[in-house]
Amino acid sequence: MDFSNRQNRLVRLSEVSQSYLDKIKNLAQSDPYYPSYHIAPLHGLLNDPNGLSFFNGEHHLFYQWFPLGPVHGLKHWYHVSTQDFVHFYDHGVAMWPDQEYDLQGCYTGVALAKQEELHLYYTANRIDQMGEIHQTQAFAVMNKQGEVSKKGVLVEENREHYTHEFRDPIILEQNDQHYMLVGAQGVDGKGKLAAYHNFRNDGFVHLGNIDIGLEDFGYMWECPNYFEQDDLGIFIFSPQGVASDSKYDLNNVFSVVYMIGNPIDFNSCTYTHTGWHELDKGFDFYAPQTYLDEQGRRILLGWLGNSKSEYPTDKNYWAHMLTIPRQLTVEGEYLLQQPLTELTALRQTSLPLTPKQRLISPAFELELEVKGEFCVLFGNDLQECLQFSGSSSEFCLDRSNVSQLHAEQFGTVRYAKRAQDEQVIRIFVDHSSIEIFADNGRTVFTSRLFVQDMSQLRIANASGVIHYLAPIQLSSS
Repeated sequence: MDFSNRQNRLVRLSEVSQSYLDKIKNLAQSDPYYPSYHIAPLHGLLNDPNGLSFFNGEHHLFYQWFPLGPVHGLKHWYHVSTQDFVHFYDHGVAMWPDQEYDLQGCYTGVALAKQEELHLYYTANRIDQMGEIHQTQAFAVMNKQGEVSKKGVLVEENREHYTHEFRDPIILEQNDQHYMLVGAQGVDGKGKLAAYHNFRNDGFVHLGNIDIGLEDFGYMWECPNYFEQDDLGIFIFSPQGVASDSKYDLNNVFSVVYMIGNPIDFNSCTYTHTGWHELDKGFDFYAPQTYLDEQGRRILLGWLGNSKSEYPTDKNYWAHMLTIPRQLTVEGEYLLQQPLTELTALRQTSLPLTPKQRLISPAFELELEVKGEFCVLFGNDLQECLQFSGSSSEFCLDRSNVSQLHAEQFGTVRYAKRAQDEQVIRIFVDHSSIEIFADNGRTVFTSRLFVQDMSQLRIANASGVIHYLAPIQLSSS
């Protein structure tokens, strides 16, 4: 299917043949770059994680899905669940773009777990006959059997204050009150965090914009995520249209930042904080979402990709994956990210690292002990490689010598300031992705890597262990 014809991005799943779907599924899953222990689409495009929640004894993960190809088209919510992050149940499509108000896409949203129901809040996307985009905030309910019923629009457009860029709701529940925050673009062309209030289910009322002390910080604030813990308010969002002169910050086409401060004051619509930090220093990380599980852990997953890059896997009709699940903790003014402990169950074979060794599989975890300068190369027999290195003051991720270089216009090297000298760095590689956790999780790089027939690992001035990881198990019965 030719997606340079943008009309084809509006073709519905019911309008294509099963043979077409079988063909692109085979292309996707036979791709040597297709991951083994990450959630990825059966075929087509995956982007934002949605509705992350712990409900009815399971972790529920939804994600944006365009099934017909590796492009952004009609978005569905796809649904998987798990109890242990090793064995997953595939529920298939949870929400289709099938109502008048969401006919051109069920966009990003969140979930609020109740005793018997999972409440889903999402952006409904509609394009009218004149080609104008309309985005409203809608509501649906999932029961314990996984059946979803849509209930309609909760928050209409607000063109007095915002453009059509008005999406990605999050919900806060406080006693009988609900607050909704929506990422938006103001009519002045600047990013906003729109606030709404609903008391005793009498409808959402617009409160205004939350003042975060940044008057001009991009033209659109996508995928806001806000939570409170230990008398702190933590705000994560994706400001579009920001850049920095520093080689350490905001070098992606779109970046993700976070702030830690006092809880939002909805009476004055203000949020005071200690300043912003970038959440991830890699090339391919966007639209993260968090939730609280039954153990009280704050868990994060993000979109391992971005919306402006073409990838070598596009030719095989699939694009992107979710990150591994990460536990968030607060340390002073920083968020720390650590791989969820359940992932250790994927370890099959563990071997000591040597300066040069051949890889058994391109799906593994490194526990890298470093002090001072070090370097690790992930390569093949043609000397093509991705390089991660550290000096006394910084880390560097360099993909300029991989087999298939993509998105060169956004650069080939990423840097981060180094916070600790002696440390253990954990690195997860899964065929075409790499996730690096340094400085006890304060410094993280998430990226795609395309090294064809990756078979070699070369290490200088470091030691540690390599764990080869088993695939996750995904079943529908």
